[in-house]
Amino acid sequence: MKMGSIGLLPAHYCLSVSGRKWTLNFKNRNAEKKWNVQLTAGAAANLGTIGSGMTLGFSAVALPAMQTSYHEPAVSDEEASWVASLTSIGMPVGCLFMGPLMDRLGRKRTLMLVNLPAVLGWLLLASASHSPSWFLWQVYAGRLLTGLTTGLVNTPAVVYASETMEKMWRGVVVTWPSIGVSLGVLIVYVLGAIFRDNWRLVAGISTIIPVVSIVVVWYVLPETPVWLVSRGKNEEAELSIRRIRSVPPEQSLPDNLQEELDAMISSRTQQTSESSWKDTLAFLKRPEAYKPLLIFNAFFFFQQFSGIFVIIFYAVSIIRESRVNFDGYLATVLIGVCRLVVSVIISFASRRYGRRLLCNISGVGLTLTTGCLALFLSLNHGGIIDAKALATYTWIPVSALLLSVLLGTVGFLTLPFAMIGEVYPLKIRGSACGFTTFMATIFVFVAVKLYPEMKHLMGLHNVFVFYTAVACAGTVTMYFCLPETQGKTLEEIEEYFRSGGKSAMDKEKAASSKLLQVTVQEKSSLEEER
Repeated sequence: MKMGSIGLLPAHYCLSVSGRKWTLNFKNRNAEKKWNVQLTAGAAANLGTIGSGMTLGFSAVALPAMQTSYHEPAVSDEEASWVASLTSIGMPVGCLFMGPLMDRLGRKRTLMLVNLPAVLGWLLLASASHSPSWFLWQVYAGRLLTGLTTGLVNTPAVVYASETMEKMWRGVVVTWPSIGVSLGVLIVYVLGAIFRDNWRLVAGISTIIPVVSIVVVWYVLPETPVWLVSRGKNEEAELSIRRIRSVPPEQSLPDNLQEELDAMISSRTQQTSESSWKDTLAFLKRPEAYKPLLIFNAFFFFQQFSGIFVIIFYAVSIIRESRVNFDGYLATVLIGVCRLVVSVIISFASRRYGRRLLCNISGVGLTLTTGCLALFLSLNHGGIIDAKALATYTWIPVSALLLSVLLGTVGFLTLPFAMIGEVYPLKIRGSACGFTTFMATIFVFVAVKLYPEMKHLMGLHNVFVFYTAVACAGTVTMYFCLPETQGKTLEEIEEYFRSGGKSAMDKEKAASSKLLQVTVQEKSSLEEER
């Protein structure tokens, strides 16, 4: 029996037991190191998204404490709606700056810079004054600043992954912002359940995440080769691609990486003359630009107005207002666990099953579960379900709420954020991602801010009927419009939109089919002549 230490196993060894032999092959340890480096870089780029999740989930645990009878100062329903939605105002402002920041400063420095407002925002919340004259202004400012970072941090993480990962891992890593957000939501929900009345302490603990993110990005990540090439720094781009793909300096670049680097340089050369804003607007007339822009802005609209983010922001309140006998804080923790578990699973499932299947499953499941919740609330509102039956069937609305979050996370919640970094051409990637995320956060603000008004005007049951209708419409629209990007390079995705939905492989098949048809016709003609 040949043995080796765990950290220094030989390239190949055998273990013989009772005459049987097991063989372990470690010839691919270089490949293992290669993807380990890439996944580590992806994780570092996504650290800031944990803070985004904590920002999104904070209102769900802070508002119930703020609105208790003994809280000083008292917070009204109108003020509470602003505490919840002001984050959504900060998010679109962040998105407007995000595109220019990424293009001017680069992906790495942007990932560091965007965490600074969050540090200041969480400190403002943690130190919020008890004086009525200062309290709301300090809380509002803290929510705006943390929302600013939330609008800034997600897209650079996705773009970083899209521009550095091999295509086999890109499909996994671009979903990690959703995992980071889900983890952040879960952390803040758990902290809220532990410190139910001490939301200031929760805010203070939340300050740690953006600080850690700044340090790790500075220490771990190189700049992306795509951005370096766009600035004419070809030698630095080669060093970056060597570091990310684990190619030692003494070795020449493998053919596939050299071709990838040459393609970046060629693309930059072709686009050097097209640098003005007028040329950028002209570029938007091309199908590879306007098609993904329309599709993903629509996707974000359906995402927000199907109620997914409203549940995240108002989870405890929704449970309480449905009049079921269930701990709202426990429900938030369960929601957070569901989101995190599904986000992790989806990051790997998308690599195997692609985007479209997950989107279709998510849309159908979200429509059915939200519809079930709407039906239960409608029966409850109409008096068909009495207090005794409500106590007996508490599990129905709670399960529907949890399942709607779970199934929404399968696709509708995760895919739009995961895919925007890979569907836009390099020429407009920064600005298009910024605009799309800007519109998404506008949708968040409108949905979250209008929820209390819709609830008062329509009733909670009809609000969820509306969400069901939007989820259904979104499912049908995405079934017909959403492309499959899994397993495709960024150039192949761009070509898909440019060619009207036909990939290079489709064109090849069509050409082969046409050639075969011509050959058969010629053969038939010759036989007829004979």
